[in-house]
Amino acid sequence: MNLPSKDGKLPQLDDPRMKPLLTDGWKLAGEWVAAWLDVHPNPSTKELDDLFVDFTPPPPHPEVYDPNQPELYAMEGSATRIATDVYVVTSVYETYTLPATATFFVIARGTDGRFRPKWSVKPLAEQHYRSKDEIGLWAYLGTCAYYCGSLIVDEVLPLPPTESGHLRFAVDASQATNGNTLMKQLSVWEWNGAEAESLLIRSYKLYIEEDRGVQFVGNLLTVPTKETTRSFSSFGCCAEPRGIWIIRIAPNKVQDLGHRFLQPQIDWTDRLLAASRSNSPAAANLATPSVLAYLSHTEFDANMIDQCQVLSHGRKGAFEISFSEGIKLWFAYRLRNGQPYFTDVRVK
Repeated sequence: MNLPSKDGKLPQLDDPRMKPLLTDGWKLAGEWVAAWLDVHPNPSTKELDDLFVDFTPPPPHPEVYDPNQPELYAMEGSATRIATDVYVVTSVYETYTLPATATFFVIARGTDGRFRPKWSVKPLAEQHYRSKDEIGLWAYLGTCAYYCGSLIVDEVLPLPPTESGHLRFAVDASQATNGNTLMKQLSVWEWNGAEAESLLIRSYKLYIEEDRGVQFVGNLLTVPTKETTRSFSSFGCCAEPRGIWIIRIAPNKVQDLGHRFLQPQIDWTDRLLAASRSNSPAAANLATPSVLAYLSHTEFDANMIDQCQVLSHGRKGAFEISFSEGIKLWFAYRLRNGQPYFTDVRVK
């Protein structure tokens, strides 16, 4: 795959020649990892993180871009132990500037005492590709024709087994994007000894410089997010509206508890603006008639959020949201049956 085409450039991932080459490469990688585990029965975390250093030369990552440096596909990856003799392996083919593509597979010790590649997400993804669903994302090799292209594994998290003893794990992955807001995917899988079954798989968004990470505490898997709103948008370089996605890992099921805004005032404003603009009857439960009249008769362009500031001084029960073009909306509210009821609004 590192042989240049007639134009002197490396073949792109959606080149018809690439799929069989990548498939063979990942097959060899799985066999190599299995053989490596046979002679390294108790590998350290660092050894698992550096798993492919001796299998393929590490890809060049110069600190300063050099247009004269030749492009070369190289493999990186790691393994995560989810049980004594079961590992989830991630592998990515990448270059310095071209899009990357990745996979993950399970390697486990067989009845003969030797490790073997047992299952890969790629064949399953191929079955789902035509429907263009979440699992099908793992089949795609090209760029931007299927959401944002190939998924790259960011992290594998071991999870508690089911009541019947089946292993479970989560895969957090991301897609290549050209901006500061990442397209991400979180999936939870159950390993029955022969194959992995998807228990939950969803896409979500995340600001690229977000310092929060996916965590599993107690029985809750928490995923940091950048939330989506209905009545306004967000700059790609803006961290707001930040949120959290919560998933309960119960002994016999995986339960999606949904998304929450870290600053609920952004969600409140979104619901109010969306209801008032659509003349929804629900608007009457969100604000006083004077607030609704003000929003419908005052011209302002609140289409891109900048930040939300919850006022810590002055009038209690007030907050301010900044939008593009220097527009600010100031709200006053009171809680009614535990929900915000807007009593005043001003464009500043």
